[in-house]
Amino acid sequence: MKYSKMMAAMLLAAALAVPGQLAMAQEAAGTAALAEAAPQQGRLYESQGLKVMIPEAYDGLLVKDTAPGEAGRFLAVSEKASVEAAQKEGGEAAGAGWIFSLGRVTEAELHQMLCHDMLGAELIAKDQEGHYYIYYHPTDVRYVRENQEAMVRDQAQWTKLNAWAWDYAHDGFIKDNGLEPLTADNSNIGIYLANFLYGSGEAYTLCKNDEAPVLADGFSPLAYGEKLLYGVSYKSARNNPQIKFKYYTLVLPRERVRLDFFIGKDKENYVQEVHEGWTNYLYHATFQDKEMKVTAVMAKWLEDLKAYHEKMGKAGTLESVGEGDIR
Repeated sequence: MKYSKMMAAMLLAAALAVPGQLAMAQEAAGTAALAEAAPQQGRLYESQGLKVMIPEAYDGLLVKDTAPGEAGRFLAVSEKASVEAAQKEGGEAAGAGWIFSLGRVTEAELHQMLCHDMLGAELIAKDQEGHYYIYYHPTDVRYVRENQEAMVRDQAQWTKLNAWAWDYAHDGFIKDNGLEPLTADNSNIGIYLANFLYGSGEAYTLCKNDEAPVLADGFSPLAYGEKLLYGVSYKSARNNPQIKFKYYTLVLPRERVRLDFFIGKDKENYVQEVHEGWTNYLYHATFQDKEMKVTAVMAKWLEDLKAYHEKMGKAGTLESVGEGDIR
Protein backbone atom coordinates (compact mmCIF):
# COMPACT_ATOMS: atom_id res chain seq x y z
CA MET A 1 0.00 0.00 0.00
CA LYS A 2 1.30 3.46 -0.89
CA TYR A 3 2.02 5.94 1.89
CA SER A 4 -0.91 8.12 0.80
CA LYS A 5 -3.29 5.18 1.18
CA MET A 6 -1.96 4.43 4.65
CA MET A 7 -2.48 8.06 5.63
CA ALA A 8 -6.06 7.93 4.33
CA ALA A 9 -6.72 4.82 6.40
CA MET A 10 -5.18 6.44 9.46
CA LEU A 11 -7.27 9.58 9.08
CA LEU A 12 -10.40 7.46 8.77
CA ALA A 13 -9.98 6.52 12.45
CA ALA A 14 -8.63 9.80 13.76
CA ALA A 15 -11.46 10.11 16.23
CA LEU A 16 -10.29 6.88 17.85
CA ALA A 17 -6.65 7.77 18.08
CA VAL A 18 -6.22 10.09 21.05
CA PRO A 19 -7.66 10.15 24.58
CA GLY A 20 -9.11 13.63 24.09
CA GLN A 21 -11.47 12.23 21.47
CA LEU A 22 -12.27 9.03 23.32
CA ALA A 23 -15.90 9.95 23.87
CA MET A 24 -16.53 9.88 20.13
CA ALA A 25 -14.82 6.52 19.87
CA GLN A 26 -16.89 5.11 22.69
CA GLU A 27 -20.12 6.11 21.01
CA ALA A 28 -19.05 4.52 17.76
CA ALA A 29 -17.93 1.24 19.32
CA GLY A 30 -20.78 0.95 21.81
CA THR A 31 -20.79 0.48 25.54
CA ALA A 32 -19.67 -3.15 25.35
CA ALA A 33 -16.06 -2.13 24.71
CA LEU A 34 -16.04 0.06 27.78
CA ALA A 35 -17.60 -2.60 29.97
CA GLU A 36 -14.70 -4.90 29.06
CA ALA A 37 -12.03 -2.22 29.47
CA ALA A 38 -10.92 -3.21 32.97
CA PRO A 39 -10.44 -6.98 33.28
CA GLN A 40 -9.49 -8.06 36.80
CA GLN A 41 -6.68 -10.54 36.03
CA GLY A 42 -3.47 -9.69 34.27
CA ARG A 43 0.27 -10.06 33.92
CA LEU A 44 2.68 -7.91 35.89
CA TYR A 45 5.64 -6.28 34.15
CA GLU A 46 8.48 -4.63 36.05
CA SER A 47 10.65 -1.73 34.96
CA GLN A 48 12.93 0.45 37.08
CA GLY A 49 11.54 -1.29 40.18
CA LEU A 50 7.96 -0.40 39.27
CA LYS A 51 5.10 -2.76 38.52
CA VAL A 52 2.62 -2.39 35.66
CA MET A 53 -0.31 -4.77 35.22
CA ILE A 54 -1.46 -5.63 31.70
CA PRO A 55 -4.84 -7.43 31.56
CA GLU A 56 -4.59 -10.98 30.23
CA ALA A 57 -7.21 -10.22 27.59
CA TYR A 58 -5.01 -7.45 26.17
CA ASP A 59 -1.51 -8.77 26.81
CA GLY A 60 -1.20 -10.52 23.46
CA LEU A 61 -2.53 -7.46 21.62
CA LEU A 62 0.14 -5.15 22.97
CA VAL A 63 3.87 -4.53 22.62
CA LYS A 64 5.48 -3.62 25.96
CA ASP A 65 8.83 -1.84 25.93
CA THR A 66 10.39 -1.75 29.40
CA ALA A 67 13.79 -0.42 28.32
CA PRO A 68 14.74 2.96 29.86
CA GLY A 69 13.90 5.83 27.52
CA GLU A 70 14.29 9.57 27.29
CA ALA A 71 12.82 11.91 29.91
CA GLY A 72 12.77 9.13 32.51
CA ARG A 73 10.35 6.93 30.58
CA PHE A 74 10.38 3.32 31.77
CA LEU A 75 7.42 1.77 29.92
CA ALA A 76 5.89 2.25 26.49
CA VAL A 77 2.77 0.36 25.39
CA SER A 78 1.71 0.05 21.75
CA GLU A 79 -0.86 -1.93 19.80
CA LYS A 80 0.88 -4.92 18.19
CA ALA A 81 -1.29 -4.97 15.05
CA SER A 82 -0.49 -1.33 14.26
CA VAL A 83 3.24 -1.94 14.71
CA GLU A 84 3.10 -4.96 12.39
CA ALA A 85 1.03 -3.11 9.78
CA ALA A 86 3.60 -0.29 9.69
CA GLN A 87 6.47 -2.79 9.43
CA LYS A 88 4.82 -4.56 6.49
CA GLU A 89 4.87 -1.32 4.54
CA GLY A 90 8.62 -1.11 4.97
CA GLY A 91 8.34 2.25 6.70
CA GLU A 92 9.32 3.43 10.16
CA ALA A 93 7.37 1.52 12.78
CA ALA A 94 8.52 3.88 15.56
CA GLY A 95 5.42 5.48 17.07
CA ALA A 96 2.94 3.30 15.20
CA GLY A 97 0.20 2.03 17.49
CA TRP A 98 1.60 3.87 20.50
CA ILE A 99 -1.04 4.08 23.24
CA PHE A 100 0.77 5.39 26.31
CA SER A 101 4.05 5.60 28.20
CA LEU A 102 4.97 6.10 31.84
CA GLY A 103 7.88 8.17 33.07
CA ARG A 104 9.53 9.20 36.32
CA VAL A 105 11.07 12.65 36.84
CA THR A 106 12.67 14.63 39.65
CA GLU A 107 11.03 17.60 41.31
CA ALA A 108 13.27 20.00 39.38
CA GLU A 109 12.41 18.28 36.10
CA LEU A 110 8.71 18.45 36.90
CA HIS A 111 8.94 22.16 37.64
CA GLN A 112 10.59 22.73 34.26
CA MET A 113 7.86 20.74 32.53
CA LEU A 114 5.07 22.68 34.25
CA CYS A 115 6.57 25.96 33.09
CA HIS A 116 5.84 24.97 29.47
CA ASP A 117 3.00 23.42 27.49
CA MET A 118 2.73 19.75 28.56
CA LEU A 119 0.61 18.68 25.62
CA GLY A 120 0.39 14.88 25.69
CA ALA A 121 1.77 14.59 29.24
CA GLU A 122 -0.11 14.39 32.53
CA LEU A 123 1.25 14.45 36.07
CA ILE A 124 -0.44 11.52 37.85
CA ALA A 125 1.44 10.73 41.09
CA LYS A 126 4.42 11.15 43.37
CA ASP A 127 6.32 8.82 45.73
CA GLN A 128 7.91 9.23 49.15
CA GLU A 129 11.39 9.57 47.64
CA GLY A 130 10.49 12.79 45.83
CA HIS A 131 9.92 11.36 42.36
CA TYR A 132 6.99 12.36 40.16
CA TYR A 133 5.23 10.19 37.59
CA ILE A 134 4.07 11.28 34.16
CA TYR A 135 1.49 9.59 31.93
CA TYR A 136 2.34 10.28 28.27
CA HIS A 137 -0.22 9.79 25.52
CA PRO A 138 -0.38 10.57 21.79
CA THR A 139 -2.02 13.71 20.45
CA ASP A 140 -2.13 12.49 16.87
CA VAL A 141 -3.19 9.38 14.95
CA ARG A 142 -1.21 6.21 15.79
CA TYR A 143 -3.74 3.62 14.60
CA VAL A 144 -2.37 1.81 11.52
CA ARG A 145 -3.77 -0.93 9.27
CA GLU A 146 -3.01 -2.24 5.80
CA ASN A 147 -6.18 -0.80 4.30
CA GLN A 148 -9.42 0.96 5.12
CA GLU A 149 -11.34 -2.30 5.42
CA ALA A 150 -8.99 -3.53 8.14
CA MET A 151 -9.12 -0.10 9.78
CA VAL A 152 -12.90 -0.25 10.08
CA ARG A 153 -12.87 -3.93 11.11
CA ASP A 154 -10.53 -3.36 14.07
CA GLN A 155 -11.88 -0.07 15.36
CA ALA A 156 -13.60 -1.75 18.33
CA GLN A 157 -10.31 -3.34 19.42
CA TRP A 158 -8.46 -0.03 19.17
CA THR A 159 -11.21 1.71 21.13
CA LYS A 160 -11.17 -0.94 23.85
CA LEU A 161 -7.40 -0.73 24.31
CA ASN A 162 -7.48 3.06 24.53
CA ALA A 163 -10.42 2.96 26.94
CA TRP A 164 -8.43 0.70 29.26
CA ALA A 165 -5.27 2.80 28.92
CA TRP A 166 -6.97 6.13 29.56
CA ASP A 167 -9.51 5.15 32.19
CA TYR A 168 -7.76 2.39 34.13
CA ALA A 169 -4.05 1.93 33.38
CA HIS A 170 -2.58 4.80 35.36
CA ASP A 171 -4.98 4.33 38.29
CA GLY A 172 -3.92 0.69 38.58
CA PHE A 173 -0.26 1.68 38.29
CA ILE A 174 -0.65 4.15 41.16
CA LYS A 175 -2.32 1.56 43.41
CA ASP A 176 0.06 -1.29 42.55
CA ASN A 177 3.11 0.83 43.44
CA GLY A 178 1.74 2.57 46.54
CA LEU A 179 2.01 6.04 45.00
CA GLU A 180 0.17 9.18 46.01
CA PRO A 181 -2.13 10.53 43.28
CA LEU A 182 -1.21 14.05 42.21
CA THR A 183 -2.26 16.26 39.32
CA ALA A 184 -1.23 19.73 38.19
CA ASP A 185 -2.88 22.25 35.92
CA ASN A 186 -1.19 23.10 32.63
CA SER A 187 -3.57 25.66 31.17
CA ASN A 188 -2.44 29.27 30.71
CA ILE A 189 -3.21 29.79 34.40
CA GLY A 190 -1.09 26.82 35.46
CA ILE A 191 1.83 27.84 33.25
CA TYR A 192 1.75 31.41 34.62
CA LEU A 193 1.72 30.07 38.18
CA ALA A 194 4.51 27.55 37.53
CA ASN A 195 6.80 30.19 36.01
CA PHE A 196 5.98 32.51 38.89
CA LEU A 197 6.65 29.86 41.55
CA TYR A 198 9.64 28.07 40.04
CA GLY A 199 11.33 30.76 37.97
CA SER A 200 13.62 33.43 39.34
CA GLY A 201 12.09 35.40 42.19
CA GLU A 202 10.09 38.50 41.39
CA ALA A 203 8.13 41.17 43.16
CA TYR A 204 4.38 40.75 42.88
CA THR A 205 1.30 42.42 44.28
CA LEU A 206 -1.88 41.22 45.96
CA CYS A 207 -5.03 43.12 46.68
CA LYS A 208 -8.66 42.60 47.63
CA ASN A 209 -11.41 44.29 45.65
CA ASP A 210 -10.36 47.88 44.96
CA GLU A 211 -8.05 48.24 47.94
CA ALA A 212 -4.48 49.43 47.46
CA PRO A 213 -2.22 46.63 46.17
CA VAL A 214 0.23 45.17 48.68
CA LEU A 215 3.74 44.59 47.36
CA ALA A 216 5.35 41.21 48.00
CA ASP A 217 9.09 41.57 47.55
CA GLY A 218 10.89 38.79 49.42
CA PHE A 219 7.75 37.06 50.70
CA SER A 220 7.56 33.51 49.31
CA PRO A 221 4.40 32.67 47.34
CA LEU A 222 5.15 28.93 47.26
CA ALA A 223 2.77 27.66 49.97
CA TYR A 224 -0.15 29.56 48.48
CA GLY A 225 0.59 29.30 44.77
CA GLU A 226 1.00 25.53 44.90
CA LYS A 227 -2.52 25.22 46.30
CA LEU A 228 -3.69 26.92 43.11
CA LEU A 229 -1.51 24.76 40.84
CA TYR A 230 -1.85 21.18 42.12
CA GLY A 231 -5.08 19.22 42.39
CA VAL A 232 -6.97 21.72 40.25
CA SER A 233 -7.98 22.13 36.63
CA TYR A 234 -8.70 25.46 34.90
CA LYS A 235 -11.00 25.27 31.88
CA SER A 236 -12.37 28.07 29.72
CA ALA A 237 -15.70 29.20 31.17
CA ARG A 238 -18.62 29.25 28.78
CA ASN A 239 -20.68 31.62 30.85
CA ASN A 240 -19.81 34.97 32.36
CA PRO A 241 -20.82 34.73 36.02
CA GLN A 242 -21.17 37.77 38.17
CA ILE A 243 -18.93 38.10 41.20
CA LYS A 244 -20.81 37.11 44.32
CA PHE A 245 -18.94 38.95 47.05
CA LYS A 246 -15.28 39.82 46.58
CA TYR A 247 -12.31 39.15 44.38
CA TYR A 248 -8.57 38.98 44.88
CA THR A 249 -6.05 40.18 42.34
CA LEU A 250 -2.55 38.77 41.81
CA VAL A 251 -0.32 40.85 39.54
CA LEU A 252 2.71 39.16 37.94
CA PRO A 253 4.84 41.92 36.38
CA ARG A 254 7.31 39.58 34.66
CA GLU A 255 4.48 37.75 32.90
CA ARG A 256 2.65 41.03 32.34
CA VAL A 257 -0.58 39.46 33.49
CA ARG A 258 -3.19 40.07 36.15
CA LEU A 259 -5.16 37.16 37.63
CA ASP A 260 -8.48 37.88 39.35
CA PHE A 261 -9.73 35.10 41.64
CA PHE A 262 -13.39 35.11 42.68
CA ILE A 263 -16.49 33.08 43.48
CA GLY A 264 -19.37 33.46 41.04
CA LYS A 265 -23.00 33.76 42.04
CA ASP A 266 -23.23 30.10 41.08
CA LYS A 267 -20.84 29.47 44.02
CA GLU A 268 -18.17 28.13 41.65
CA ASN A 269 -14.47 29.07 41.54
CA TYR A 270 -13.31 31.37 38.73
CA VAL A 271 -10.12 33.07 37.55
CA GLN A 272 -9.93 35.89 35.03
CA GLU A 273 -6.74 36.34 33.00
CA VAL A 274 -6.20 40.00 32.14
CA HIS A 275 -3.57 41.52 29.84
CA GLU A 276 -3.32 45.23 29.25
CA GLY A 277 -4.82 45.98 25.84
CA TRP A 278 -5.79 42.33 25.25
CA THR A 279 -8.99 40.34 25.52
CA ASN A 280 -9.72 39.00 28.99
CA TYR A 281 -10.09 35.23 29.43
CA LEU A 282 -12.27 33.59 32.04
CA TYR A 283 -11.57 30.14 33.54
CA HIS A 284 -13.65 27.87 35.72
CA ALA A 285 -11.52 26.22 38.41
CA THR A 286 -12.33 22.67 39.49
CA PHE A 287 -10.50 21.41 42.59
CA GLN A 288 -10.20 17.76 43.56
CA ASP A 289 -10.98 18.98 47.06
CA LYS A 290 -14.60 20.03 46.50
CA GLU A 291 -14.49 22.29 49.56
CA MET A 292 -11.58 24.36 48.24
CA LYS A 293 -12.30 28.01 47.45
CA VAL A 294 -9.89 30.25 45.57
CA THR A 295 -10.90 33.20 47.73
CA ALA A 296 -9.93 31.30 50.89
CA VAL A 297 -6.43 30.67 49.51
CA MET A 298 -6.04 34.29 48.43
CA ALA A 299 -7.41 35.67 51.71
CA LYS A 300 -4.88 33.67 53.74
CA TRP A 301 -2.09 34.70 51.35
CA LEU A 302 -2.95 38.39 51.71
CA GLU A 303 -3.34 38.11 55.48
CA ASP A 304 0.08 36.50 55.87
CA LEU A 305 1.66 39.01 53.49
CA LYS A 306 0.39 41.92 55.55
CA ALA A 307 1.66 40.24 58.74
CA TYR A 308 5.06 39.84 57.06
CA HIS A 309 5.22 43.58 56.35
CA GLU A 310 4.33 44.39 59.92
CA LYS A 311 6.97 42.00 61.28
CA MET A 312 9.67 43.34 58.94
CA GLY A 313 8.66 46.93 59.51
CA LYS A 314 8.28 47.46 55.78
CA ALA A 315 5.75 49.56 53.97
CA GLY A 316 3.76 47.62 51.40
CA THR A 317 4.49 49.94 48.49
CA LEU A 318 4.57 49.42 44.74
CA GLU A 319 7.87 51.24 44.15
CA SER A 320 9.92 48.21 43.10
CA VAL A 321 7.28 46.78 40.80
CA GLY A 322 8.21 49.21 38.02
CA GLU A 323 6.84 49.46 34.51
CA GLY A 324 5.59 45.88 34.47
CA ASP A 325 2.78 46.73 36.90
CA ILE A 326 -0.74 46.09 35.59
CA ARG A 327 -3.53 47.66 37.60
